[in-house]
Amino acid sequence: MLFSRNIPVWVLGISSIFNVVLAAEQRGTIVYPDTLSTQSSNDKGSKSCFTLSESNPTVTLDYGTEVGGFPQFQAKSISAPVQIEAKYTEAKNGLENASGDGPWTFSNGLANTFRVETFNVTEPGHIESYFIQGGLRWQKLRLLNAKGSVRICGAGVRSLNDRTSVDTLPGYFKSSNSSYNEIWALGPRTVQQACIEKGAAPSTWEITRDGVLLRGQQSAQSVLGTTFTNYTMSFMTKIIRGGTGWRIANGLLGFGPSFVLTSDYSSESAFINTNKTLLPANKLAAAYGWNLVNQTSLEGGPVSYYSLPFNVKEGQWIQISTTIKSTGYDVSINNTLAIHVPLSALQPTYNYIGSAADEFSGTWGFGPYQDQVALVKDVEVHAKNGSLLYHNPMTGTSVLEEYGVMPNKHSVCLDGAKRDRLVWSGDFGHTSRIIAASTYREDFNNGTLAYLLDRQMTSGEFAGYFSMSPSMGQSSKYTSTYNSVGLEDYQMLFLNAFARYYLDFADKDFLEKYWSQVKTGVKAILSLVDSSSGLASGYFFLGAANGTAASSLLVYTLNHMAIIADNVGEVDTSAHWKSVAASVSKAINKKLWSSKLGTYGISTASLNETSIAGTAWAILADVGNSTQAESAIAALSTLRNGIGYKTLSTSEASAELSPFISGFLLEALLKHSRNSTESSPATTAAISTLLSRFWPAMITNDEYYTGTSWEYIFPDGRPGLDLYTSHAHPWGAAPTYVLTEYVLGIQSTAPGFSEWVFQPAVLTPGVSWTNGRVPTPHGSIEASWKLSKDAKEIDLNVCSPRGTKGTVRLPFAVKSAKVNGEKSVTSTGGFKLDVSAGECWEIVLTLVKAL
Repeated sequence: MLFSRNIPVWVLGISSIFNVVLAAEQRGTIVYPDTLSTQSSNDKGSKSCFTLSESNPTVTLDYGTEVGGFPQFQAKSISAPVQIEAKYTEAKNGLENASGDGPWTFSNGLANTFRVETFNVTEPGHIESYFIQGGLRWQKLRLLNAKGSVRICGAGVRSLNDRTSVDTLPGYFKSSNSSYNEIWALGPRTVQQACIEKGAAPSTWEITRDGVLLRGQQSAQSVLGTTFTNYTMSFMTKIIRGGTGWRIANGLLGFGPSFVLTSDYSSESAFINTNKTLLPANKLAAAYGWNLVNQTSLEGGPVSYYSLPFNVKEGQWIQISTTIKSTGYDVSINNTLAIHVPLSALQPTYNYIGSAADEFSGTWGFGPYQDQVALVKDVEVHAKNGSLLYHNPMTGTSVLEEYGVMPNKHSVCLDGAKRDRLVWSGDFGHTSRIIAASTYREDFNNGTLAYLLDRQMTSGEFAGYFSMSPSMGQSSKYTSTYNSVGLEDYQMLFLNAFARYYLDFADKDFLEKYWSQVKTGVKAILSLVDSSSGLASGYFFLGAANGTAASSLLVYTLNHMAIIADNVGEVDTSAHWKSVAASVSKAINKKLWSSKLGTYGISTASLNETSIAGTAWAILADVGNSTQAESAIAALSTLRNGIGYKTLSTSEASAELSPFISGFLLEALLKHSRNSTESSPATTAAISTLLSRFWPAMITNDEYYTGTSWEYIFPDGRPGLDLYTSHAHPWGAAPTYVLTEYVLGIQSTAPGFSEWVFQPAVLTPGVSWTNGRVPTPHGSIEASWKLSKDAKEIDLNVCSPRGTKGTVRLPFAVKSAKVNGEKSVTSTGGFKLDVSAGECWEIVLTLVKAL
């Protein structure tokens, strides 16, 4: 059997490489493509065999929907040793790009940085990538040899992600609108791919007795060198294939000066498709940024090349030293050759998150380039005066913790299945509710919450804040060093996810374990209230300081955290938080409502501009009254842009549209609609824009479709960041829980659904009936409703699990009512009925006025 590029044991000088792959191979499910397309055939058999040859060199694999894991196949027979290039992408047009839809260089991500890799097949057997490939739909295999052929069977992806069919999940939604049903399904498919079970992502580094074995990937940086400056970093390296790579004066994410030393490309190990323009043989390549190549917003400076007076041989140990100088960096090899790389050649910029403070300070890291393999050991760092600051033989498992590449030991949800593969706290505000409404994976909810709670700052300016975007593989021991705090509204969104988790699951043990930390987190965000304006002041993603969005989110957060305080018996704490929320709410209405716009201004400094985030959170937090909400919704027409709404009134027409923020807006619109007694043209138009134009872009174009939700969208309906766009981003799947909670209409009103309400938004345009189920700790709530053709009658059905109390509620005046076949009282002020636990109820309402 052959594994992971088929590197011979004798070349590596080690034997553990196969053991790691063999252990991993025992887990997971092989996901086969829906179709296999070659020049001569198009097969719909998932396990079909095909032959790659000179006349038929490529095959395209279409998995139909998003999948991630370890690419693998069986080489049944070969005519001679061959090399096969594999390319991966979410969107189909990535197959035409030299780099697929990558590389992904924002973080190591416990996955393959590159979306192209090469397999060396020397004999029949099982071939599997050493790395996880993040989310993809499309894959292309290309035979690189001019001569030769290989018979391949069972090509697919060994996935450790949940692949449960959407129809059989604990949560379910179906309606008269097939488009809405498919939009709902985007959410569970997305969290299935973006949430990673503990143990499902091994380290990308392999520790051996000869040092750390590194395969081509984004570098990982030492957490111990962030404060080092003006130093010399040296290490021993043995190039196994192609080259070796390292960094100095970098931020922890790997942004800054980077170096790649290429070998002489031995004929015994070199790959046919090696990019010798980007990486010529026997050269030192130096660049600044995330990577040697640009990827949309992850840009860097040019690559500079330096010739060597000798050949760099593979399989031999060499010493490399890099010294930070005032004019640049000196690189020496085996203590004899000195190459000066001037700062001017790198053209550094420092406006990226994760960059070092300047070009002379920051940590070091290691990572070869695509398809390269190298060993690294005996790393030393010396101060300018020659004193030894750091030494590591790189042969112990503690290396994985130091460089932030430990195998994942927690079940966590990432911001995206392919990138950035970080645990973003603010994104989880959407993700946690999607899980509760569909997959009901409590381990992912409390696992992600715990992962972030364990990474709370305990001192300094941001004491009480939780890490905003830690990566898998990071140690909580170094929370203060990673210092991943950033956006302060993400603290609020995370606290809301915590509150929501308790409301949905009633996990008392979890609440008690982390309550003191959560209180500290709330105390930290209380300091955001500006003493002068009474509004939230800070650094926010959703809007400006002293603005509507962040201030309203603060109101919402404090009121929801007050509910949790009440549940643990801290009534004084609850009262204080509610009091602050009321004060901020009053300030919003006094200082941010614009009678000229008929809506809330962005901030005190921008009262003549508005935003969808401000409108959304003002409604969700009940800052304004129903008249203000209706007026603000009507003002959304000024923000229309293509298929959706631009985030700000000043946004350019070509700017990406945000499913993340539009998700909050959708909930706000349906909350307002659900409580309204008659349909509003403005509200109907806004809901229709989002559910009938905006989110359908993710399901109607097969070239971009992945069955999962996108990160951004252009106004014309294309993915918003081109090939960089994440097509499996949970922050874009809010309709899953919104449709469940508002259109189906089931919501928890007490922890663990001990009390709940069935209040469907029957005024939702495009829907005449729904049915579905909502999982709870007590069992599922089954519900449905149907509006008659003349819109005068509503038939509601609900089955209540034991141990709960339910209320059926609608705002409409009722002419007559039948409950389980018996007449009930009528009401002109809306309908309300308490239903008993453990029983099924049918309620038929005849309305005073047709809807």
